[in-house]
Amino acid sequence: MKKIIVPLIAVFLIGSLFSCGEKKEANRKTDSDVQGKVLATVNGVPITEYDVKQSIKKAVHGEQLTPEATQNMLQVLVRNELIYQQSIELGLDKNPEYRRKLEEVEAQLRAYKRQEISTLYRGYIKNKAEVTDSETKEYFEKNSNRIQAKVHLGQIYYKGEEARIAEDYKELKSGKSFEKVASKRFPNLPKGMNAPWDLGYLHWSQIPPYWQDSIDRLKPGQVSDIIKGPNKRFWLIKLVDRTVDPNITFATEKEKIVEVLRKQKADELSETMLSQMRAKSKIIYPK
Repeated sequence: MKKIIVPLIAVFLIGSLFSCGEKKEANRKTDSDVQGKVLATVNGVPITEYDVKQSIKKAVHGEQLTPEATQNMLQVLVRNELIYQQSIELGLDKNPEYRRKLEEVEAQLRAYKRQEISTLYRGYIKNKAEVTDSETKEYFEKNSNRIQAKVHLGQIYYKGEEARIAEDYKELKSGKSFEKVASKRFPNLPKGMNAPWDLGYLHWSQIPPYWQDSIDRLKPGQVSDIIKGPNKRFWLIKLVDRTVDPNITFATEKEKIVEVLRKQKADELSETMLSQMRAKSKIIYPK
């Protein structure tokens, strides 16, 4: 039966990741604090079934997991923990290079924990944002002209180049056609190819919310003022045509409306909760 053999340096590094940064931190966790079956304790520090499985994944590279392999790795981790605890007593954890590497790993762990918990938090907020049938119906009736319309749009778009879109806007104001100004960005456009600036017909749910008010004010043939979006994005939008689609009804759009209202409520709830958290929290930015 093949045994797992781990060099001493690997044992030491694995131990630094599975143990805490100080002896008192290592002793903080007890059997009741950890997940998974406790297979051993070293001066009160638990080594769990989960610890062993994670270590085996890294060590055996897809080889079959056997009871012997599990026992071998458990002994590796026990030895690992003993070395770690002895090293703390010797003050080796004060080594600058060790501290630097440990801080990097701890920063990565904190970032991972924040990222993963934020996904659960967004799900929690979304579940709290309930939308009623009456709210959905009211939204449809209030916005029926917008919802039942299809709009044919063209765009001039820049990211992080406000000066360039300001220049294009100036050219439009001087009398140049939208198509001529938009085509400047595509000097080698093959003949017969659809114009990249022509977005075709879009429904209300396909239109970014920060475009909507500008489009509502346009008549066919008109061009918007510069629209500023998130992440330093800028647009000029031309309304080519607007038409009513009789096939668009409350029934066809209900689910989309629910999602729009749920997002609005979730955003509002999230802002409210964040404001409350800020108000009761002590946040310090050391100089």
